[in-house]
Amino acid sequence: MKMTDEFISTNDLDWYAAFYNGNLAHFASGGTRAVPKKVADSVKNYEELCDYFFELEKRSDIEIIEDNLPEFPDQLKREQYLKSYVDSALKGLFSYDVNYEDNSYFLVVKPLSPLSLKDLPKNIKEIIYTLPKEVKSASVSITELE
Repeated sequence: MKMTDEFISTNDLDWYAAFYNGNLAHFASGGTRAVPKKVADSVKNYEELCDYFFELEKRSDIEIIEDNLPEFPDQLKREQYLKSYVDSALKGLFSYDVNYEDNSYFLVVKPLSPLSLKDLPKNIKEIIYTLPKEVKSASVSITELE
């Protein structure tokens, strides 16, 4: 079953993709429509990927991309914002948030020891979306998804 436009635009979806070089990424859609068609084409695959990456163990040190962060009124708000991005990067994923102005994505946290497509089981490799060749791993900003 496909995701509906309403579902995509009313949920902050965490979706996953592989870079052409094999590194992996986590994206938080923020309730925007900035979700690739291949991701939206299958709720079953989306849920399988979410379950898989949620269950992964921590494996990497991380670097927060301070220049990309919004300003926060206090440390608690900063920590709340960063939590899911840090959690994903600790698992070896480059972790991106959405820019609401243009539906592009910006890098929030990167792993120092990235997880690779070759590290994934066959069933996950077969369903994960691969970003266009032009999009490089650790890109500070991603504007083209398909």
